[in-house]
Amino acid sequence: MTYSRCPATSLGVALFVLCLSMSAAVTQEVDLVPVENKALARGYSAEALKAKLVINDKRETIGHINDFIFGRDEGVFAVLAVGDFVAQPGHLVAVPFRSLKLDDPNFIVLPGASRGALQKLPIFIYGH
Repeated sequence: MTYSRCPATSLGVALFVLCLSMSAAVTQEVDLVPVENKALARGYSAEALKAKLVINDKRETIGHINDFIFGRDEGVFAVLAVGDFVAQPGHLVAVPFRSLKLDDPNFIVLPGASRGALQKLPIFIYGH
């Protein structure tokens, strides 16, 4: 007796195996890591950071944090409003969050920055 392979059967078996592997991936549990609340409590909330002025290391006012952007692969960015932020929201630019220094309890420091240099950066526009 000779058996011939039916393409439809092979396709069905392949789809069945694919579905099994996909359902295993979907039902896989996430490893949760316990958080040390005491250490975390020494951190900053986003709202608290947005309320502080951003200065440079010469203590010159640059602006304030307008928002935060969490990139998919690029990390976290702070959107700064640079310029006369009392009358207008200011010129928005994005800088890597890791470049900010949070050591001062009253200000956020962006070392080496100046208002003029930041205003030369491309304007940050949401969704672009």
